Amino acid sequence: RLAGKVAVVLGATRPGNMGQAIARRFLDEGARVVVSGRSADGLRAFADANGCLWRACDVRRKTELQSLADGPIEQCGAIHVGVNCAAPGQSTPFEQTTEAEIDEMLGTIYKGAFFFMQVMVAAMREGGSIVNVSSAVADIMFDNHASYQGAKAGMNHVTRAVANEYGAKGIRANILSPGLTITPMLGNFMAPGMVEAFAKEYPLGRITTVDDVASAALFMASDE
Repeated sequence: RLAGKVAVVLGATRPGNMGQAIARRFLDEGARVVVSGRSADGLRAFADANGCLWRACDVRRKTELQSLADGPIEQCGAIHVGVNCAAPGQSTPFEQTTEAEIDEMLGTIYKGAFFFMQVMVAAMREGGSIVNVSSAVADIMFDNHASYQGAKAGMNHVTRAVANEYGAKGIRANILSPGLTITPMLGNFMAPGMVEAFAKEYPLGRITTVDDVASAALFMASDE
């Protein structure tokens, strides 16, 4: 489904996270994949195990994102798919949220997505697909996540702006907004028993998995 495509996946540093699941699915579907994120060790381990390329990158720095894109452009002529899963977690009461936390949320989630899309639209010379992995809490309420929610909501709106401006040029920009998903980060914010309690409220009787997210990302990345 992605044969002949070149894909860049941000936020693929930790085993079991969304970025690695998406990258692995893309590889299975025939794409040439470059994984990126801040941790060189995690990226190297994934790339060695799965036969893809990697490059460490701080998404808060546009120059680093540009360098990330330059490699595939030089080797393949264009990038066809860009997926952004980069996001730190947050669980801080509103009044206790610090300036540093707000800067981290805005820098990684909002500015990072903005810069990533700027670089991707320039690299997608043959058209392509941009997927920003957001969160259901950009639209619904969840305690102790105000700066995270605000940054994700801003990212969503800019993604709509890019879709509106670049659709006529053959570039799609979409938001993928999972609900509660089983990831390594989840354990940092959920008290014992909470996952099971949430699962009972879901029609399927379970919460989202990273493979569910990868399937949705694959559909958005493909020409289907």
